[in-house]
Amino acid sequence: MDHNRHVASGRSMRWYEWLAGLLLLSLAFGARAGSVYKCVDASGVAAFQDRPCATAQGQSEVEIAPAPVYAPSPQYAIETHPRRENSRNAYRAPRAQAHGMAYECRVSDGRVFYRLGSCPRSLAAEGGGTSHGKGRGRSGGTSVSVSGHPVPREDACMQMRRAGSIGRGGHEYDEHVSTYDKNLGRDPCA
Repeated sequence: MDHNRHVASGRSMRWYEWLAGLLLLSLAFGARAGSVYKCVDASGVAAFQDRPCATAQGQSEVEIAPAPVYAPSPQYAIETHPRRENSRNAYRAPRAQAHGMAYECRVSDGRVFYRLGSCPRSLAAEGGGTSHGKGRGRSGGTSVSVSGHPVPREDACMQMRRAGSIGRGGHEYDEHVSTYDKNLGRDPCA
């Protein structure tokens, strides 16, 4: 028969474990402000102490206010100056962009593309054969005319971004905003 059956199997805490537990418990409740005694002797010299004064001294109790509650640092407004537009870039902004307009550009061979600024007057013709030599372009120097008319910017942006625009002849001439400009908030279609 086993007589130690109901005895606890754990060990007791050591003295330093008790001390550490009490220390953590006292830290959890925090230090509280206590009373301070102001003792004035017969010559008028004041002394502050944590124990009551001797009988020959005048005594008054001084209450110390608790520590202030934690407050986060204030958020200071940084003085910002209005951003000046670079005069070099000021003339490059097209008028249609200021009015919320864009352009639908139609090439004489039937291609259609969209621009946020004005349309070019002409494009290099496609399929002009192979060209050889230094002075010739891709199409051998021939070009096709482009005409344009204003459309609302929302419509132009929708046409440039729609999924089927890749099949539209002329989509390669659509105006695209770079990722850099989009990240800087310069996307006129946003």
